[in-house]
Amino acid sequence: MGFVTKLLKYGFYLYLLSSFKSVPGAYFVRFYRHVFKNIFIPLLFGDKGDSGEMQKIQSKLRNDKYGAMAQTKLSTYVSPMECDLYFHKNNATYFEELDVSRCDLMTKIFQSLFANWGKQWPYIPVANVFTNYLKELRPFESYNVYSSIICWDNKWIYVLSRFTKQNDKVLCSLSLTKYVLKERRKTIQPKMALMECGLW
Repeated sequence: MGFVTKLLKYGFYLYLLSSFKSVPGAYFVRFYRHVFKNIFIPLLFGDKGDSGEMQKIQSKLRNDKYGAMAQTKLSTYVSPMECDLYFHKNNATYFEELDVSRCDLMTKIFQSLFANWGKQWPYIPVANVFTNYLKELRPFESYNVYSSIICWDNKWIYVLSRFTKQNDKVLCSLSLTKYVLKERRKTIQPKMALMECGLW
C-alpha cells in the first residue's frame, strides 16, 4: 500500500511539474520575461555603444530582408492542465501563447521606441483578435508559434500568428491581431514608430 501511495504521490508531482504553464502567476512570468529581456535589461545594464544588446537586436532587424516584418518563434508543448474534456488544447489557452509570442515580437520590433520615446512610455494595446482553429493539439504535443507584422496603416498594426506542429509541416491555428500604438491617449502612427526604430 505504501508503494502505491508513493507512486501516486510522485506521479501527481510530475503531473504538476508538467503543467507549470498553468501554475498561478506563470503567465505573468512568461509574458514579462520578454519585456525584461528585450527592454529593461538592455536599457538598464547593457552597453550603450554599438556592441550593446539593444543595438545588436536593432542591427539584426535592419539587416534582415524582412525588416519590420521579421518573425519570432516560440516553442512549447501542451501541458495536461491546458486540455479540455476532449483531451485537446483548450481554445482559451491559445490566447495565452499568443500574448507571450506577440510580446516577444513587439518588444523587439519597437525596442528603440520604448527606449527613446520622450518621458511617457508608449504601450501597445490589442484592439481585436481573430482566430481560426484548424488542427487539434493533444496533451504533451510540441508546437511552435510564429508571429510577424504583416501590414499597417495610419493607425493599426496587423500581426499574423501561426501555430504549427510536426516540424512546421502541420498548420494548427491562424490568428490575426490588430494593435494600436499609444502614448497616454494619443495614437502614435506606425510609420513614425518604425522611423524611430530605423525600420521604415
